[in-house]
Amino acid sequence: MHWNDRVYGEVSITDPALLGLIATPTFQRLRGVRQAGPSAIAFAFKDVTRFEHSLGVHVLLGGLGADLKQQAAGLLHDISHTAFSHAVDFLVTSDEQDHHESLKPQMLERPDIAAALDRLGFQPRDFYDDAIYPLLERPLPLLCADRLDYFLRDGLACHVITPRQVDRILHHLTVIESTIVFDNLAVAREAAALFDVMNRDWWASLTEAFIYNEFADALREGFRLGVLKEDDLLTEDAKVLAKLDAVSSPLISRKLATIRNFHPKLIEGYSPRVIPKQRWLDPPVKNGSTFRRMSELI
Repeated sequence: MHWNDRVYGEVSITDPALLGLIATPTFQRLRGVRQAGPSAIAFAFKDVTRFEHSLGVHVLLGGLGADLKQQAAGLLHDISHTAFSHAVDFLVTSDEQDHHESLKPQMLERPDIAAALDRLGFQPRDFYDDAIYPLLERPLPLLCADRLDYFLRDGLACHVITPRQVDRILHHLTVIESTIVFDNLAVAREAAALFDVMNRDWWASLTEAFIYNEFADALREGFRLGVLKEDDLLTEDAKVLAKLDAVSSPLISRKLATIRNFHPKLIEGYSPRVIPKQRWLDPPVKNGSTFRRMSELI
């Protein structure tokens, strides 16, 4: 499997067992799940899929020296994301906005995934908790492969980060004591500043809050009318949207229209019911043979 990745350039996966995991219907479903959720309806350039991101996390982990098990965890870390990604978190609210994590065991135990993992010598329960893989997952504001990949991938899609900046950030990453760190303070500061822009202007912006809350209202009404069932959220964006479009509901039609025809005037004086999760970076930076937080070195 060879492709030109928007973040890493020309890359490939050749392990037959890994290719078998990628080929499963459960993994292929991620092609139809946009990372930007309903925001991708309003902004067509936000075309990153969970499939693309998951492959990217796998590639980054390999480049950072992760073993096969952690690379497989990278492939599978988003396997349970529902259609429209974090949209469900505006229905089932939580501080971390990570409802999909509660669905991970049932997705990993699907027969196609379980069989593919068996061929790799692993079991579904090996991947229930990403926190056991230190290069893949770390809490904010640290670096991890998941956070770095969605930051760079979304940043390129939204034209916040340039390819040259991506290359510089990747070039100055290293691993110390199972922790991803920057080996250059100036690059760490640049990355943190760009991450702040993505959070302010996109991930946690009032525009995103408006779109996600409007879409959550449409989903809620779809469930109330019986048009949507819980299993529908484990399909793809297009299938859920088609069901919402097909129902005769003034409320759903109005909510979807405001997203499809989004205009900044819509958020003037807007107060969201659910506020998007805030994200920030204070990345570790190499300091002699160990590392310290960027904020401790400035």
